[in-house]
Amino acid sequence: MQLLPRAVPACCVLLFLLSLLGCDTPESRPPVQTLESPQIRLTKLTTGFSFAVKMALLPDGRWLVSEKNTGFVRLVDAAFHLQAQPVLDVAVNQVSERGLLGIAAHPDFAHNGYVYIAYVASASGQDSEDPEDVSRIQVSRFRLQGTHADSPLQALITLPARPGPYHNGGCIRFGPDGKLYISLGELNRHVNLNSQLRGKPRGKILRYNDDGSIPPNNPFGPDNPTYIYGLRNSFGFAFASPGHGLFVSDNGPNGHDKLSKAFPGENLGWPLVWGIAEHWYERLAAWFLGTRYRPPLWESFDDHVAPTAVQVIPNNVYGPAMRQRLLMSSFVKGEILQFSLDAMSRNTLLGIGTFASGLTNIVDLQFDSEGRLYVLTINALYRVDAVAK
Repeated sequence: MQLLPRAVPACCVLLFLLSLLGCDTPESRPPVQTLESPQIRLTKLTTGFSFAVKMALLPDGRWLVSEKNTGFVRLVDAAFHLQAQPVLDVAVNQVSERGLLGIAAHPDFAHNGYVYIAYVASASGQDSEDPEDVSRIQVSRFRLQGTHADSPLQALITLPARPGPYHNGGCIRFGPDGKLYISLGELNRHVNLNSQLRGKPRGKILRYNDDGSIPPNNPFGPDNPTYIYGLRNSFGFAFASPGHGLFVSDNGPNGHDKLSKAFPGENLGWPLVWGIAEHWYERLAAWFLGTRYRPPLWESFDDHVAPTAVQVIPNNVYGPAMRQRLLMSSFVKGEILQFSLDAMSRNTLLGIGTFASGLTNIVDLQFDSEGRLYVLTINALYRVDAVAK
């Protein structure tokens, strides 16, 4: 018996079959409300950075800031004065997105003084603008004593830096489990499948012990640092409550920027699925990737956002309604977006809006112990204060 006339194109047959798969589409999601912006005031605290990238808050109220092109780790004291001399200077290849990238303080910094950095090391041992003068992406640590590095730089983890010079990732953070998490981009402007190869580090969130070894309970075994895969280039991620996954930003090609939530061992789809599966071929790819595939919470589609940092508002400083909302900064738009999720699973997007705007080139977000938000741009540090209505 002939079910479809011969004149029906093959793609229509495929669409008919895909409609039976139940893949995630914009039409299948609940409506998303527009969130009201909170009443806030931006206060500029520190200036003078030379292309800052990431920051780390120390227990005594001081800040460490990484500078991309200089390879400097800068110190900001508790009164927000920028120390003239860098704490540390590493030799970086600074071409395009390369340079000194992530920085993080050890969870037990008060006792051991350890600070971790991720940088694209030059092969010559000097700061370099030669695209070929590159050896590796290095994750190292040093001990901070007072206002300077008091120990030789200790190399812990070596990652590939070629082909580059794009999509290096480089965000490093300690999780609530005390493990070190690192984002590594797929190191290429062109589409390739490295992000889908779980045995390769490119296009991943990687998980290590604080000494650079691989935890035995990683999702793909004790010899594989891969924690989440299928990324293009993530500049930021944040931890949900313990055991409830990671929120991850990812930069797409000419738009198609994403915000996702993922659990250990899950696949965010790149390059087979660019974002929310609105096209038939993306829906087919999502089905092909299977149960490990996790669709994004949000996608920018054709809008170019260039997302950087991700954070979760920890308390009621900005009002009870803002507690546990997700924040993501935009490098090109100079604003911070806010997202509300369902209260139970935190897997469904309910609302989106602007948290703050009017800045330029935001690269990082951090909360202090009281729940106040600090915003780092490439040349200044700001605090976001709540304003009573």
